[in-house]
Amino acid sequence: MSAHLKEAIAELVIRHGVPARASTPAQIEITAGKLRETDRDAPRAKDYDAISEQLALTLANGERITGRQARDGAWCLWQTRFAIAADPATLEPFLGQLRELKHKGASRALALSYLISFHEDRPGLSAVAATLRDLAPVAGKPFDSLEEKFRIFDINDGPRRIGEAALAQRKSPRTVLAEQGLQMELVLGGGFVEPCARRVLERVAEDKRLPSLERIDFVKLISVNGETKRLNFPSHKDLVANALLLPYANQRPDEAIRDRTLDLLISLEGVGDPRTRSGNWASMPRSRDIAVSWLTEQALRQFLDVVEEVNPNEYWHYRRTFWEAMHDSDAISAAWVVMDREGAREARRRFGKNTGFAQFSSGAVQAGHAVLLLRIGEGVCAEWSFNGKCRFWQDAQRQGAPRLYDDGYDAEFLRTGTRYPPILEITHYPHTGPNAWQHLAARQIQGMTGMRFSPKEYMP
Repeated sequence: MSAHLKEAIAELVIRHGVPARASTPAQIEITAGKLRETDRDAPRAKDYDAISEQLALTLANGERITGRQARDGAWCLWQTRFAIAADPATLEPFLGQLRELKHKGASRALALSYLISFHEDRPGLSAVAATLRDLAPVAGKPFDSLEEKFRIFDINDGPRRIGEAALAQRKSPRTVLAEQGLQMELVLGGGFVEPCARRVLERVAEDKRLPSLERIDFVKLISVNGETKRLNFPSHKDLVANALLLPYANQRPDEAIRDRTLDLLISLEGVGDPRTRSGNWASMPRSRDIAVSWLTEQALRQFLDVVEEVNPNEYWHYRRTFWEAMHDSDAISAAWVVMDREGAREARRRFGKNTGFAQFSSGAVQAGHAVLLLRIGEGVCAEWSFNGKCRFWQDAQRQGAPRLYDDGYDAEFLRTGTRYPPILEITHYPHTGPNAWQHLAARQIQGMTGMRFSPKEYMP
């Protein structure tokens, strides 16, 4: 390279704020390395940082570029240190010459670069899209048909149309694109596909008519990376939760649908159980409220169903009737279950392997024992299974009171508290008559919530 050319490039670098070249490869070189050799339109293994600087100098001097330079330049729009698209003085003549050249290889490279690097906030994206609308016939298949059918070179209309087609066909956006002949994996895995998938999830969240099982399967198809627990786009976690939950804001699907929906959401990286991963749900409060409501009811079923399965008891239906009545009256604001190993196995079998609960970490317990922890008003209740007692603490926030949502509990602590004993302990006997334990528990809950209950509601 001549000294004169070096000086000219250095001046260009200073003028456009390009940092000094580092020894690390340009992002576009990394991208090129990931593409299959059979992708004839893929970028080649070249020094695209140097190419972008040289191309900018050529254009600044008003010189004409060749088809090969145009093709290489298409890969220098956003991923090189001197990003051509970020500098209007370089981008405008570059796109103008592409229009004049009508070079097929350069046009196809421009289309792929646009789709791979697509983001609505990319500098120069609208100008590149407008150029591609003119060059789509030159680029040929599949770009011309995709533009004609879906207007993919419109930064707003393209993702909307692909998203609508995916929703109508119950397919993922990447499948819609692949079936139209766009096979390159880097295109199908990101960039342009992200807003298409976003559009689908937004529409699914609005569609209350979508059958429940189909909703779960479709959202998983759109959002989850194969059989992993990773989202295709981590930024979509809010959209995924909203698509699965918001349609049920004013209705409640059956238990099986609720359990499957919760099992999926809790399993996903970045989402998890809103009771123990509340920070992940901070930006979707409406969905969080629905999920917590379902989980509270699920925790009650975990306790009642699992204990009955593990150790059948002829008097258990009295407990079920009472606590289901308290839940139906909205006296219970939150619930969490503590189980032994046997109960934990049964809970996962019934409610899904991702269902949330705690286990006893220490202390003596009978095999199959469980505790139902309940937030009632400002207090907390620990309802033991079998012949264990029902214990109430007036202030759930006071140090020493049992807390919900821990992973492990000491059995003795759930009986006595820590330097803060329960204010009431109830033995579950008798089950009927004026002195039945249910009346005593109902009066205590009434005092903690201000609600009034009729024996007809909580007695069998």
